[in-house]
Amino acid sequence: MALFSLSQKSIQTIKAVTNSQYLDIIGLVIVLVGSITLGYHKAEIPIHFKNTTYTFPLGIFSIVNVGFSMISTRLVTKKNNIGNFIGTLNTALSGAIDYLLGNAAAILTYPISFVGNYVAFRFWKRKRVLNSIDGIFYRNLLIGMVLSLILNYLGFTYFSDKPIDWKLFFAIAIPAGISFGGTFNNSRMYPDNWFMWQLYNLSKIVQSVMILNIANTIKYIFYFFNAIIGYITWNDDKEHNPIVS
Repeated sequence: MALFSLSQKSIQTIKAVTNSQYLDIIGLVIVLVGSITLGYHKAEIPIHFKNTTYTFPLGIFSIVNVGFSMISTRLVTKKNNIGNFIGTLNTALSGAIDYLLGNAAAILTYPISFVGNYVAFRFWKRKRVLNSIDGIFYRNLLIGMVLSLILNYLGFTYFSDKPIDWKLFFAIAIPAGISFGGTFNNSRMYPDNWFMWQLYNLSKIVQSVMILNIANTIKYIFYFFNAIIGYITWNDDKEHNPIVS
């Protein structure tokens, strides 16, 4: 799926940017400064427990979560398996935040992402090979979407005392389905999987705007750019050196 016609010199420049530590720093600065400037760190929500109301600093936890997510994504982009390990731990925090923001199905869907990230971590420890699209790629995408629709429906109907909001349901279920498929395919290191993350980034931008999660909106705009250079880098590596040391 060669959508980019670039000279080898341009590709080498893009690969240098992809693997640069400076881009890691830029990504962190964008989400942290953006979140703090917008006052997102001040966001708080009440949590009721045993007839007592506690104030939970949701904004601060979201910003911390964004930081770890950024580090994880950048490391994975550079084919560093530590990124999968951080991503596995980060999934638990992301699930808790999404649940507090109104995603009732998070208690069902995020364990799937947790397991998917852990499996990728285990696979990358054995042997890392950049693969071309095959039947497994499409099978994983289908399984991911079906799982998301089923689990989110159960979450919205049986784990919530509110009537199902179909607009919010699809805004959450579709990105989650893309994420499941992308996470499953991460184990096999498909360069073309970056296109699925592009769709995911776009859908998450829409979802984040709907639930007023400004920190996530800024984050996924950066990820949109990162997925482009990630594809170019991985695709060139697949052509010249498919086995990752």
